[in-house]
Amino acid sequence: MKIGLFLIIILLLSVLFLYLKNYWLINKNATYHAMKVSSYFDSNKINDYQNIDFVDRQNFAQEISSFLDKNYTSEEINLIYEYLSDSNIQKLLNLNYIDLKDFYQISNIDVLKINDYLEYQNIHKIPIKEAVTEVNLHLNEEFYSNVSTIKFPDSYTILVNKYNALPSNYYPKDLTNIGNTSLKMRARASRSLENLIADALTNNIVLIPFSAYRSYDYQEKLYNKYLETDPIQIVDTYSARAGHSEHQTGLACDIRSDEEIDTLTPSDYKWLLDNSYKYGFIVRYPKGKSKITGYKEEPWHLRYVGETHSKKIHDLNITFDEYYDLYLNNR
Repeated sequence: MKIGLFLIIILLLSVLFLYLKNYWLINKNATYHAMKVSSYFDSNKINDYQNIDFVDRQNFAQEISSFLDKNYTSEEINLIYEYLSDSNIQKLLNLNYIDLKDFYQISNIDVLKINDYLEYQNIHKIPIKEAVTEVNLHLNEEFYSNVSTIKFPDSYTILVNKYNALPSNYYPKDLTNIGNTSLKMRARASRSLENLIADALTNNIVLIPFSAYRSYDYQEKLYNKYLETDPIQIVDTYSARAGHSEHQTGLACDIRSDEEIDTLTPSDYKWLLDNSYKYGFIVRYPKGKSKITGYKEEPWHLRYVGETHSKKIHDLNITFDEYYDLYLNNR
């Protein structure tokens, strides 16, 4: 009985092995067969076809022919389809050969910026992965240069910074008061902030919001007021120009400790760093990140992005700018 069962198992494993081997051979030669029946077949490139993994996509034969004509090896072509987005693949098809050996596993590359990444890395002597993110965030350009107008300002995950501006007439339609205060935020963010403040109180932490939604005009007047006492280079490190302030989104709020005028005690700040993400908030301008954010540390400035994103940002310990480029920017 045991011997019979053993033989059956051996037989089943043999059949499975032959099936998998046959499947591998068919798949390995699928690219060859796809090229053979296409108008792009080149008998001089049969070895290449046989070493390229088949990908079920429209115009595959045409793309393979184009990549081979550009002198990409079969190994490089396999890596292109394994790692690059469809958008990058389409861009690559319109370019001459590019050596991508340092970029395949960097998810946020834009193949049109390869030379910019390499030049920036050479200047700043940083890892190529960091160079990619910083160039994507336009840090190879001056602040407030090459500014883009945000197309979907009602999104909870819009990136508002020195390169991305809100329309001057943008006004969030769902603004509501934060608790019993006269300050306003968008409804979802306001409710979450109220929960954050209430839970902090159970830990004997009294947090008081002191600035939330600001209109474009209000921000313009505030920025100009600061210019009366500080030079523009200094003002730009602590105040946003009109259209570039997160406060206009209705998703940002400045919050202080009970015993402070406009900031947080170290212990209250630590509580926020450890807990604000549970309510969908992030500390938008953390310490040591001014190169990325363009602003000095602001412990009091909270930005609502939703609990899913706030937890990831907290776990990764990165800025919202970096997170946006890595996970939210469609390229």
